[in-house]
Amino acid sequence: MKDILLIISSQMDSAHVRNIVDQLTHRLVESGEYNSFVAEFSKCSTNYERIQCVYNLPLIHCLIEIKENYRPKSKRHAEVLRAEGNKLFKAGRYQEAANVYTQSIVLAPDDSDNLSLAYNNRSTTNFYMKKYSLCLQDIEMAFLHNYPVKNHYKLFQRIGRCMYYMCRKEEAIQAFQQTIAALDQADIGLEERTVMITDMNKAINQCSSIGKPTFEFPMASLNCCHKAIPKLSDGPSKEVPCLSDRAEIRLDKYGGRGLFAKRDIEIGETLIVETPFASALLKEFNLTHCQYCCNRLVLLLPCKSCSGVVFCSLSCREACWEKFHWAECRVLENIQDSRGDLSFLSSRMILTAGLGVLDEMQEGTGELHVARNAGFNKEGVYQSNDYASAHSLVNHASLRTFQDLLNRTISAVYFLKHLEFVGFFTQKNRKDISQHSSSGHGVDNSEDFLSSLRSDEQSLLKQKFNVGGHILRNIMMLPCNAHEVSEFSLNFEAPAMSATVELAAAIYPVLSLINHSCDPSVVRHSFGNICVARAIRSIKAGEELKDNYGALYPTMDLATRQTNLQSQYFFTCQCEACASDWPQYFNIPFELPVLRCSSCNSHVEIRTGHHLQNTRCGQCGKTQDIENTLRRMSEMEPEYRHALTTVIDGDTSEKNVSTLLSFLQYVEARVHRPWRDINDSQEAFKQCLNMQANCFPSPLS
Repeated sequence: MKDILLIISSQMDSAHVRNIVDQLTHRLVESGEYNSFVAEFSKCSTNYERIQCVYNLPLIHCLIEIKENYRPKSKRHAEVLRAEGNKLFKAGRYQEAANVYTQSIVLAPDDSDNLSLAYNNRSTTNFYMKKYSLCLQDIEMAFLHNYPVKNHYKLFQRIGRCMYYMCRKEEAIQAFQQTIAALDQADIGLEERTVMITDMNKAINQCSSIGKPTFEFPMASLNCCHKAIPKLSDGPSKEVPCLSDRAEIRLDKYGGRGLFAKRDIEIGETLIVETPFASALLKEFNLTHCQYCCNRLVLLLPCKSCSGVVFCSLSCREACWEKFHWAECRVLENIQDSRGDLSFLSSRMILTAGLGVLDEMQEGTGELHVARNAGFNKEGVYQSNDYASAHSLVNHASLRTFQDLLNRTISAVYFLKHLEFVGFFTQKNRKDISQHSSSGHGVDNSEDFLSSLRSDEQSLLKQKFNVGGHILRNIMMLPCNAHEVSEFSLNFEAPAMSATVELAAAIYPVLSLINHSCDPSVVRHSFGNICVARAIRSIKAGEELKDNYGALYPTMDLATRQTNLQSQYFFTCQCEACASDWPQYFNIPFELPVLRCSSCNSHVEIRTGHHLQNTRCGQCGKTQDIENTLRRMSEMEPEYRHALTTVIDGDTSEKNVSTLLSFLQYVEARVHRPWRDINDSQEAFKQCLNMQANCFPSPLS
């Protein structure tokens, strides 16, 4: 389920947090108050109380110092870069020029003249590279940022030329007509104006020869590196809109929730198409991928206020600012530099939910018994964009050690202090309440502390403790429930050497309900930050869907899998691969398959020297003819081997996909796992799916 999290969870106890914990411990020991603090913190049974206990330490406010830390705009550097781009453009080095213009766009203040000029320059460069769709989008941005009216005719003329070359007849004629109209405001002489009008009329006449458009150019598809997002098989569930109606939420035999098949599911069916409640890019992708939807960028748009993040569209930029970037913008370097990405994601969940929602959902109780409909809204629907759904996911607070709880609580207070700093608790409440604390280092009695404050300050503190409790809950919940947003780094020269790159962490309330197996029945792929889960093997009605939490039996031995799963997810895996200690890949059988009994589904072993028509099941004793099954497998093998080889070499054509699926469906229904051909065909099928989802050429290709 959450491959990235084995990496991210290790960042949870970052050097920054360790430093705060070490200093706090040292100072409390020095003052003789450490034991009383430990006793006080150990008595806390809820996240609210843990936040209250740590926040009421005056010392914590000295150790956590918040200040602005972000990548600012720079008019001077933006102008220097644009001048450098102009030199590259004149030298015919168009792609280099476009890259430098992009840097200028990112650094230019939103109200500067340089911004519209840089958009115009990048537009011109893209026109020369015959990237007409990119050219048109930059023209739109130049207009939006007040490109000088006297030069509007140049933009309209370029629009007309783009439309002409894209065979968009009506749009081309309209743009050339707008060029003529814009000449009234152009700062050019009469002779030049006359020549321009003549040229535009000729261009309009030439448009009569334009045939039908050779292609469409949806702007929304410019900034992404994936194919169309699949649709759910069998339509959406009424209870869970992003889940196929072939599955539903049920309680499993252990009392937890899971997703179960309502009817038989075939290999390849799309079961989940889910947009996350929140996602958070890893820092190294801040300037290559959209901060909001995680799509890779071809033509980026910068934040209006900082130069640290970029977007794929105006709608993503606006949504990102409204939900969370307004609070992160001027402190982003703090929370990405010093925090593990799951803590960052926890804070982003809080900002996305909003103070009103959090106030109505008091974080005062411990972890509750999970009901099947936990997180459902009043209409009986489990929505991925509803904070209540994410809030209902397990966090295992009761299983954590004192030190783990303290570290995570300090992380939560760290983010709580950032929320104070940016005004999350409204203008009125920006005042740092910590100044009302006593001057000592120790623990103030909570009742005395609160009673010493005015009633409105008491209310504010309670609100902060509640929000801090939500942050803490999320910090504990995410290592067990968050998923990676990934991109397939395709090596064209050696496709088999391609690798999956982790872009971001995200919380998917529905996907998080799928439990683990070391031999999973579903596989996940990212389309931007939208996660698509498909069946990778057949799933019978009533059977539970199973994901993988980064512990696959072909690539990891049993002891390591069990250790990793227990340490992070607090359970001992009892899947068939673990119970039977299935071998790793190079020891998986590949010569004689073990067939399924047609009566009881038990093992039917092929024994040399015996009649295939009269093979007996060792479990139920039924005699069956397996000759036809083996003959059909033999007939399918040449075409399957060819498809397998060509897919490994990078040919993921529909024919190959169909061949792999047909073989996998036939064999998987008749042969018991583990069996090498099942593993190979699954991996080849996954390779095909990789190239449909987020996929980009490897830098080494």
